[in-house]
Parts: sequence; C-alpha cells; structure tokens
Amino acid sequence: MTGRIAAAGAMRTSSLHLCAPVVEVDAAKSGLAGEAVTGLLRDAGFTTAAAGNGTRLDHGAFCAIQLGNAALGASGSCRGLRRSVVAEAASRMAKRGGGRIVLVTDANPWPAAGANVDQSARQIADLHWWQQLAARVARYGVRMNTVRIGYSPFLGHALSQPSEADLFAHQVIRRPVTETDLACALTLLFSKGMNGMVGEVLPLDGGVDSVLVPVSAPGTVRADFSTVPPANPWPLTGRTIMITGASSGIGAETAIELARRGADLVLTARRQRELDQIAGAVREHLGTRVWTLSADLADRETPALLAKQAFDEAGMVHDLVYAAGILTRDEPGADSRPHRERSFRVNTLSYADLAEEFAARWVERKHRGSIVGVSSVSAQSAPVPQVYSYGSSKAAMAQLGSHLAVTLARYRIRVNSVLPGIVRTPMTDAQDPAFVSASLRRIPALRLCEPEDIAAAIGYLVSPAASYLTGAQLRVCGGSATLRTLPALGKRKSPEGVELTA
Repeated sequence: MTGRIAAAGAMRTSSLHLCAPVVEVDAAKSGLAGEAVTGLLRDAGFTTAAAGNGTRLDHGAFCAIQLGNAALGASGSCRGLRRSVVAEAASRMAKRGGGRIVLVTDANPWPAAGANVDQSARQIADLHWWQQLAARVARYGVRMNTVRIGYSPFLGHALSQPSEADLFAHQVIRRPVTETDLACALTLLFSKGMNGMVGEVLPLDGGVDSVLVPVSAPGTVRADFSTVPPANPWPLTGRTIMITGASSGIGAETAIELARRGADLVLTARRQRELDQIAGAVREHLGTRVWTLSADLADRETPALLAKQAFDEAGMVHDLVYAAGILTRDEPGADSRPHRERSFRVNTLSYADLAEEFAARWVERKHRGSIVGVSSVSAQSAPVPQVYSYGSSKAAMAQLGSHLAVTLARYRIRVNSVLPGIVRTPMTDAQDPAFVSASLRRIPALRLCEPEDIAAAIGYLVSPAASYLTGAQLRVCGGSATLRTLPALGKRKSPEGVELTA
C-alpha cells in the first residue's frame, strides 16, 4: 500500500512508514539487478520511477544500484555511479527540505584475490564520493546510506559450487542474500524512523566482516537456508523480549517500539516506579503483556538471578535487548577505579553474563534467539575528554557482541550492536549550551539523535527482518562517527544555498 510499508500491516509503529510515495531508481536500463531491486521497492509499497531520463522529478526517495564485484561472481563490467544524477537528486532534496538516498552495492572495502583490481578501485572511489556527498547534504535533512550486498544470485552473482561453498565457509551465516533480506534493509533505510542514521554502511554480507577462519575442507560447506526470514518478518507477535535499562531513554522508547510490533515484554531497571509507569502505559494503549523486574546490574550476582526470574515469570523469553548503561567522568588525580569497575560491570560484564545465561537456556530449548546490545559511538571514537572508562567499556561491549555472534552462530543465535551518538535526553537538555553547540558542529545532520531513532534500529536487529545480520555494529549518530567530517572551518552558520557538483 502506497505511503506505508506494506509489511507493517496492522502494526502501530510509525518507524516503518515510507519516507515518500515514489522512489527514483538509477540502474542499468536492462539488467537483472535493476529489475530485482525495482520489484522489491514496489513490493514494499513504493511507486518507482526511472532516474536520469531527462525528467526533473520531485520525490523524496532515490535508490542507486552499483553491482559488479567479480569476486562474488558478477559478470561484465561494473557501471560506475552516475554522479551527476545522484548529485542532482541530492541537491533537489536538500532544497525541498529532506529525503532518503540509498546505494545498493557489492563493493568490498577489502582486497579479494578474485576481484578485478581496476574495477574494485572504481567502486571504492564511488563509495568515497558517496560519503563526501552524504556529509554535504545531511544538514539539509537528506539521509544517504548504503547497503553493502554479499553474494546474491538473484541480483546476478554466479559462482561455481566449489567457490560458493568456500565463500560460505568464510561467512558466519552460511547462505546467500535473499530477496527478503534486501527488501527489509531497503524498508529500514527508506522509513521515516531512521532519521538518525547518516552515512552508514549496512553490511548485508552474512558476517564476512568477522574475518572468520574456516575450519571446513574447501568446497564442502553447503548453503544453510534454515535462517531465511519469513515472508512477513517485521511483526513480533508471539515473542517475549527482555529489555534492560527500560525505565527511561532508549530502553523505555524501545519497549514502546517493540510493543507496537506486538511483542510481550519483560522490563528491568533499578527504578521500579518508572518501570511500572511504562508497563502500565504499554498495557493500556498497546495491549501486550508486560512483566517488570527491579534489578541493579552493577551487582555481579544479578544477571543469573535476573535470567531465572524472567524465565520463571514469563515462561519463555525469546530475545534480549541490553540497553542498561552508565556514564561517569574520569577526574585527573582522583581514584577512578571504583567507578571504572562499575562502568565495566554494568556496560560490559553484566551484558556478557546475561547473554550467556540466555544463550544456555536457548540452546537447551533449541530456540533461535536474538541479542541486541546498546553500545555507543564512543566505542569507535573519543569525542570528549574524561570518559575513557565509559568509552573503553562500550568498546568492549561492542566487540564482545561480535565475538558472541561467531560463537553462538552454530545455534542460530544472532548477536548485534547499536552504537548511538549523542541522544536527546533530559540530561543533554541540561548541558551547557556552548557544549551542545560545539557538539552539533561535529554532527553532519546538525541534530541530536532521538531515543526513537535508536529504537527503530533495535526493532530491526531484534526481528527476523535482520536474519542475515550477526556481529554487526550499526551506528545511529547523525553522521558523527560514520562520516567523521570536519565542519566548514571558520564558519558558524549553515550556508544559505545548496550547491553540489558531481
């Protein structure tokens, strides 16, 4: 249905609403990939139009397709991005106040023995140009992101059986990309709910980024289609999900988002009164079942007790969202050990303990659960001083998730991370305005993220819609960590006009 993601059905979440009714598609006039992506967009509820055909369209969505990686079995030469067409669309969206632009590419950021060197270099040059443009137009409400596709026969990739098997041995999820995988990624990036994701590369490659060392004999691994997502992978009806840190901020917003998709909830935090308020609102307005458990994850005994309580109360908990976290300052000359130990306990160690508790129960029940940890862009950057305990604990948390993903893959348990940038909360609203202003200059989108931006990403990762993602670290940061751009030096105000060139 036009104007709304068809897969959302009766769900009451706003995060899956289409950003625009029509999407322009820039692909080769004749080609399997262009036809396939265009069909997926139509199935998602879009009307599609060919881009760059001489007609100046005025729509808020644009999809570019750039496939041709010989290492994945693409045949023929790779058509480079039509930069002038993309730049014109971005300029037009900037002037109209915003839009979404998505690149579907099979370009690898690393060398591959089977790749065409010159062709790969051209693809990477296009990716760098894309990121530069993404930084330029983010301030005008234009969100440019990329889906990096792995082995996709339905898009024209073709490897011999031995080569295909060898590729799967290097993947954590050992199957090719399916139409549903790509459709869900496009749905996410073209939805209104992803306003905080800028310049991100969504790795739809089965976890190749983990650099997995294969232990199977070359050419012997078969595709495992047991992880293929269902036809309608967005609803969470029939699933019970635990959310830690659910009394406020990201955790509370995630509870609302998942309940809107039909999930029952086990909410936990230290503050029982706030938990009860959120639980009451969910029960009254969304009608799902909710249990609340008061717990302090700074206590090393809490994870085991909490997991037992949750399964005893709810009977079964199908997924885990770890949104608990604390941020303390490291003061020079002071003894930082007590709060550093607390930071690592809450942000990392209790996450590991709770994940292990859940995984053990799921393995025993042969259940394929999903774990999402809420880390921080401080895991990959150091934006402010005196928070090295927080940043290092969040880095440990994100990398822990990637290692858990590899370890638990044999049980079909997925583990992913969301890395938020600065999120608007009552605490940030109370910050020194000069600090907030300086922070915004380093954010290409010129806005703080909202809790619902993060909740939308969590809703994707925890659902079957993200069945092909494990070990991923998705950044929702307005471009601060994905693009790492410097502001226009010496300028304090946004330029009046929008002038872009290819």
